[in-house]
Amino acid sequence: MKKVISLLLLFVIFSCGIDDDILHTHIELQKLYDESELAGLSVAIVDNRKVRYQNSFGYSDINKNRRYTNHTIQNIGSISKTFIALAVMKAVEQGKLDLDANINTYLPFDVIHPLHPEKPITVRHLATHTSGITDEEVYFKSYVFENPAQVDVSIYPEDYQPIVELIKTNVKIDDSVFFENVLSVSGPWYSQDTFLENAPGEKYEYSNIAAALAAFVVESATGISYEDYTHKYIFDPLHMNATGWGFSDVNMQSHATLYYTKDFEVPRYSLVTKADGGLITSTSDFNKYLIEMMRGYQGKGKLLSTASYKEMFRLQSKHDEIKEAMGGIFWDINNNNTIEHTGGDPGIITACMFDPIKNRGYYLMTNTSEEFNINIERSIEKIWNTLINENPDRNY
Repeated sequence: MKKVISLLLLFVIFSCGIDDDILHTHIELQKLYDESELAGLSVAIVDNRKVRYQNSFGYSDINKNRRYTNHTIQNIGSISKTFIALAVMKAVEQGKLDLDANINTYLPFDVIHPLHPEKPITVRHLATHTSGITDEEVYFKSYVFENPAQVDVSIYPEDYQPIVELIKTNVKIDDSVFFENVLSVSGPWYSQDTFLENAPGEKYEYSNIAAALAAFVVESATGISYEDYTHKYIFDPLHMNATGWGFSDVNMQSHATLYYTKDFEVPRYSLVTKADGGLITSTSDFNKYLIEMMRGYQGKGKLLSTASYKEMFRLQSKHDEIKEAMGGIFWDINNNNTIEHTGGDPGIITACMFDPIKNRGYYLMTNTSEEFNINIERSIEKIWNTLINENPDRNY
């Protein structure tokens, strides 16, 4: 059956006029998937006008024999943060937000760096991971199992069990409550350990909490929920009809089952701080967004002004621990001028990148994570390198 499916796909590729380079890429990707221990996989190559190649491999649900397709949806992890970048810049355009304003201008409670109270945290600090806010163990309070009573802690590796035990105790709360609990000095989860010794603006420190707080700042400044704001100004204009921030916001019949390994399912979970990693989408929908990002970088986008896109992709922070990377507004900007972001959470790995010089964008997502199997990470690395090294120099 697998050979029949592959032959049919090759017929479609040839009949659509796909060039030899992408055909070679497809064949190599199929080979790498077959050799991997991934459950499902979806990849795409786009330019600033259209999708040049997209395909999916394997299963969205192994037990139900359900195929992973370009329309399969799942959470995409930290790539979600790039949508915060768009929302922040849209609010700036609307005059509702100032990148360099103290975030307490907008928040219903104060967030003050305890070691540097004289130095306000700004929106820009949050958006460039230089706020001084860290994650620490308190971030695990953001994860919520849909059915905690059904989660068997004993089947997890011993060093992972305390985290699972913690998550089992979590309950769904509004993200505003989470932020006040963690970051307000009167909050029950408040600790100075949630802040670096460095003052705001001094040091790059990747922070999920700070990123999600930026989305809450947008919500507070605009008076519109972050979910509604992103639907109105991002998803709807791009016709991302399969995309949303929660299980009630999407068609769950298309949702993938997530896996640690093919025989170890991830219990269904969600994030209280959904903006930093909880976006649910498909490859087909994400392609529309990636094309818009490429067009925006080139001054041809429709969601933001040219000036706003330029600000979003401008070098603004140095990643001390990653010599070849610097940061824009939530995007990573490499020294070879490629712009990227990756994502990872239980049961998912995602990656996106675009090269404005070569006019190519790439996307990958899988419903399998690497926590308990190093071979998953190795397979993803091979697949990603094959995807981004397709020949971009052919003229179209």
